[in-house]
Amino acid sequence: MYFLTLKHEIFLQGIKLLKTVTILAGLLITFTPGYAQSDSTPTSDPNTLLTVYLDCRGCNSSFIRSEIDFINFVRDQSAAEVHLIITRNGTASGGTQYRLNYLGQDDLEALSNEFIFTSYDSDTAEEERNGLVRYIKLGFIPFLSHKDALQSFDILYSGTDNTTAQQLQTDKWNSWIFEIGGNTWFSGEETQRNLNMNGRVRVRRITDEWKFQLNLDENYSRNTYTTTDDETGVTDEEVYITERRNVFSLLAYSLSDHWSVGSYFSLGSSSRDNIDFRIGGTPTIEYSFYPYREFARREVTLRYGVYSSFFDYTDRTIYGQTDEVLMRQELDFRAEYTKPWGSVEARILGRNYLHDFSKKRLLFDFEMAKRIVRGFDVFFSVGYSIINDQLSISAEGVTDKEAIANTRQQLTSYEYWGSVGFEITFGSIYDNVVNTRL
Repeated sequence: MYFLTLKHEIFLQGIKLLKTVTILAGLLITFTPGYAQSDSTPTSDPNTLLTVYLDCRGCNSSFIRSEIDFINFVRDQSAAEVHLIITRNGTASGGTQYRLNYLGQDDLEALSNEFIFTSYDSDTAEEERNGLVRYIKLGFIPFLSHKDALQSFDILYSGTDNTTAQQLQTDKWNSWIFEIGGNTWFSGEETQRNLNMNGRVRVRRITDEWKFQLNLDENYSRNTYTTTDDETGVTDEEVYITERRNVFSLLAYSLSDHWSVGSYFSLGSSSRDNIDFRIGGTPTIEYSFYPYREFARREVTLRYGVYSSFFDYTDRTIYGQTDEVLMRQELDFRAEYTKPWGSVEARILGRNYLHDFSKKRLLFDFEMAKRIVRGFDVFFSVGYSIINDQLSISAEGVTDKEAIANTRQQLTSYEYWGSVGFEITFGSIYDNVVNTRL
């Protein structure tokens, strides 16, 4: 009887809350300034302005919309005359390259084109975003030839005779880029303290034919836990430390638009993985099913390599080894598509040790973001890994406290991960106004 009364009371409170929300929504709509007619409402004349769906992947969409006033930006791709896809990637010199793909729809399909804007490492954020907006505006010109807005345009050239000379200056660094950085993170409370420190060095040189990359990373993590026995009042402090060092380098050479060869090299140590020292390298070859220059829109590659390495273990492993030389082969398939309706990424990685083919790992990973219908998007990712190649597991085992603190690697036969979500939007199709107040 008590539970029936409780359910009835919850139901009545829910009805009251729903009525309150309805009244407040009605008042908000009634008294919102400009609800009936806002001065920011875009023109309805289809012959005046161009309707554009901005698909900005890695750029400041709010700034772009605020700086371009001769476009009607819309929230839905199906309501646009032009679908603008902007993808962002780093360049060899430390700058940023933006690919602007203008996809005309219906009668404007034949005007589809692509622009490339590159900002340099020395550019400020303001210079970079202003330069991007300038290129975006230029890309709309062919489409505006069908609109009345073109009558309000003029062209002003701001270049000088020295521009070409400056571009032809010799690069004194010969395309070499160096980066040094580090960070620390700490937190604490009465019963625990955490300290994490990271250091890194990056060296790279990238040309059309060659790619060299060297990464040095070091991580130190210290977690301290304090416990007090309720009966004796004795305080005990336990400290867990994990350290990881890794050096990775890559040298690749481009044979053609579809083939590349190269080599990986790495050395390092990991207290969590029971490795005092490791060093190894691998020759590898990669085939791209599409020309490499199309990476911003579609990329499908297949890579094969044979990795040789020496391991010196901290403790004797479950296989009775204190050190050993191992060789393994791996086949890595990757696919990535960027389309107007969304994007798809997939990966399949298989590898096994040559001395024992049963010691292997197989990984599957898939991610997708897709527009189902107008105003309804879904996105999800799933992954699964079959694991049977943990050769460095310590024979000393893992204590309960080490398992909880995750300071020791544990045996497992599989690993999985995933996420799923959706987004529903409705209302005005226009998306021109940017308001950053509050």
